[in-house]
Amino acid sequence: MSMIERIRTRRDATRRARAIEHALRSANSPAVREEILAIAQRHLS
Repeated sequence: MSMIERIRTRRDATRRARAIEHALRSANSPAVREEILAIAQRHLS
């Protein structure tokens, strides 16, 4: 894996993590929060 690919992959992962955190923060109900976490885990695995 080249250096550029590694940086791009890390940047994408950071962006995804930030988007998930933002969604969790703006979710007002626990049910919505659990749903976001379930979707995030499905995509990470």
